[in-house]
Amino acid sequence: MDLGKAIALRVPAIRKVWEQRNQLLEQAVAVSPPSSSLSEVINVGRYNDPEWMKLHHELEAYATDKHVFQHTGGEVYRKGWEWTHCLYGLSKLGAIRPEAIALGVGAGREPVIFWLADRIRKVTATDLYGNERWSNNVGEEAPAAILEDCKAFCPKPFKAENVRFENADGTALPYDDNSVDFCWSLSSIEHFGGVDAAAKAIAEMGRVTKPGGIVCVATEYLILDQDHPEYFTKAEIEGKLIPAHPSLSLVDGMNWKLPPLEYLTDPVDTDSADVHRLKHHVIMKSGHYRWTSFMLFFRKN
Repeated sequence: MDLGKAIALRVPAIRKVWEQRNQLLEQAVAVSPPSSSLSEVINVGRYNDPEWMKLHHELEAYATDKHVFQHTGGEVYRKGWEWTHCLYGLSKLGAIRPEAIALGVGAGREPVIFWLADRIRKVTATDLYGNERWSNNVGEEAPAAILEDCKAFCPKPFKAENVRFENADGTALPYDDNSVDFCWSLSSIEHFGGVDAAAKAIAEMGRVTKPGGIVCVATEYLILDQDHPEYFTKAEIEGKLIPAHPSLSLVDGMNWKLPPLEYLTDPVDTDSADVHRLKHHVIMKSGHYRWTSFMLFFRKN
């Protein structure tokens, strides 16, 4: 046994870190399903796909947050991956059609909204716009002003007549059954009140989506097996989120492969100024928690 390991096993705090390191290493080399699956933990390999990157470049023109795009920020950044991969998957699954009607849940001011407005018939973006508690907790992701002037939140002209912004509770959507062609929600449902509320939000998206339609959801994956009020373990994802609605099925399984080791060993500390850095903005940490983004694509039976 080497000296570092011997010390680690004798000091409880260091032993915990050592155990977490070994868990990450085991997951990094674990056998995973083929990378062709659209449902996946954040996949930095997508940045080597010319078709995916073409969409990444397109989407940046609709975004005010330029730093999350590789060609403007210079790095792989998980929010840029979420936005791009959502639209990539929806495109691959045939959801982006001129006659389509879409619903965004917890959509805020995402560039996804404006990109879709130029390509489909109708987009309804929902959130708790202007809610004081929400704004204080998560910043300016859902500004009240967007209800009056959505053009001010997109740096390029778009078909604003195709978009409607509305206040709505993601766990009790005020829309009819089978009324939209696809739904999306990106890193929002984890804020709805725990895993049961998140599952309820997915069930609601399943309810309002037409048979044959697509539901795309991104949220937070706890890399280590820990309890957290907002982020989800693999067991919770498989046990509660994926089976949230009886008519929703993953379109092509789930790829649980983690990002490369260089990202796993260089997490962004959200409790310090480190949260603002660009490099390796993929794995996040707060205290002993480690998490990142994952995305699910469902089709309604």
